[in-house]
Amino acid sequence: MALQHRKAQSHDFAALQQMLELYQYELSDIWPQDTDSEAKYGYDLDRYRTGDRFHAYVALSGAQYAGFALVAPAAVTLQDGHWMDQFFILKRFRRTGEGLALAQHVFSCHPGPWEVGQMPENHLAQAFWRRTIATVTSGAYEEVQVTEGWWKGIVQQFAVRAEA
Repeated sequence: MALQHRKAQSHDFAALQQMLELYQYELSDIWPQDTDSEAKYGYDLDRYRTGDRFHAYVALSGAQYAGFALVAPAAVTLQDGHWMDQFFILKRFRRTGEGLALAQHVFSCHPGPWEVGQMPENHLAQAFWRRTIATVTSGAYEEVQVTEGWWKGIVQQFAVRAEA
């Protein structure tokens, strides 16, 4: 069954918060972080609830959540555009094309300049994003290594055209 992709609604945020816990746990071997007194990593989603400059998207298989994408204003290598703040597909739905489909949906919702970053040690994410962005842009993207500032890692820069 193909996944449905849509902007997160108010009733999606509890599931989104839970998927963020899974995402952070999965990255804990390359992204050192501690849990709180309730064994939660925690992630503040407040800025994504308004949808003004920050946007949350969910992927669903029927009524079951399968993943999410969080979009923020560009902040690492660009001064204008969009930054893929977080992106996650549950393991059951990986390697099925659903990650590409969610990414394409999110990119099409926000035409213009984009930057997508990966931590230096996250080689699987780097491979996914290189393939995905090459597909979306027909290979028209730049990749830079960011070594200074609040965020460090690999960043792909590209533009998404508005659909006619």
